[in-house]
Amino acid sequence: MNPFRYGEVVTGKDFCDRPALIEQLRQGLESGRNMAIVGERRTGKTSLIHETARRIRGLQLVHAQLWAVKSIDDVAQRLIDAIISSERRRSSVIESIARALSSLRPRIELDPHTGHPCVTLAPTQRVTPTGLQAVFDLIEDRGRRQRLAVLLDEFQDIRRIEGADALIGSIRDRIQRQRRIAFVFAGSIRHAMEQMFRDPGSPFFKAVSIIEVESLERKRFRAFLGRRFRAGQRRVPKSSYTRIFTLAEDNPSDVQQLCSAIWDCSEVNEMIGPDQLQRALDRIFATERKGYEALVRPLTDIQMRCLRGLAKLGGNQPQSKRFLEESGIQLAASAKRALDRLIALELVYDRDTNYKFFDPFFRQWILTRFG
Repeated sequence: MNPFRYGEVVTGKDFCDRPALIEQLRQGLESGRNMAIVGERRTGKTSLIHETARRIRGLQLVHAQLWAVKSIDDVAQRLIDAIISSERRRSSVIESIARALSSLRPRIELDPHTGHPCVTLAPTQRVTPTGLQAVFDLIEDRGRRQRLAVLLDEFQDIRRIEGADALIGSIRDRIQRQRRIAFVFAGSIRHAMEQMFRDPGSPFFKAVSIIEVESLERKRFRAFLGRRFRAGQRRVPKSSYTRIFTLAEDNPSDVQQLCSAIWDCSEVNEMIGPDQLQRALDRIFATERKGYEALVRPLTDIQMRCLRGLAKLGGNQPQSKRFLEESGIQLAASAKRALDRLIALELVYDRDTNYKFFDPFFRQWILTRFG
């Protein structure tokens, strides 16, 4: 069976240990400290938090995913779902949760996907930041009965909601008064998280401890991956590991995706070299092709030229004379507008003035498909 896991939360033996980060996060969770976890997409932030919580005896983690959240009602519903999902005896607590949220007029229904009972808010219900306090009252009540930590994942997306400033201020005010519960705010859009937690004008300025999650150290990660390849009797030389890390740009989840494809494209006792790596990359292209084509289809000619230039030349100085000449873009202002659009579409992001692709395999596909 393929031992490489990506695109999901992993714990235990499937988690590549990060001792320093685990210890830092453990101390925060055990002391009820509020923290912001900042790192690029797929660097393993969520798995890190789940694994740390798993190692703390008696700690219950409430994990609310706020990715692409649309409204305050949506925030409230996702928090309610997270509370219910964290309960081991879900059916027995449904009614008590519904009673606690009576001011929001909840309904008890069956989840069409799982068949389990769930609490939903009426479609006509419009929750205000003040109304959201009922959900935080419920969290606080459960925190009195159970050692609790709350993870608000992809928290930066809350900024897109109408009335976001009032909502963020309300959340900030509430968590200050819940000393027994550790709140963890995780986010993968760095500049948005920086604005929320480092900007002096933000309600969260100096309100939390900030932990940076970077790529895994190669030597440690290579040992972790090597144990899995050896268990399947695949032989991977150091040069191939170097190429794997380079192609995946050291992103832990992308490294595991490439290793998974290598596993599927190789046989027992096979030596993993350039041919196997190319077959694995082609396999990823075949799987992702429709999604990649959908990303480039709406781009203008100049936006596409800019994207090709970034793929070919890298993300340093994308308005330089060399970049403009190589990309066939006449004006630096045109390149800047195209770059801003690529950022808005979340195809690339700005990391310390170096623009990078969110998906390194998308970059390789651009190079292969468009030169």
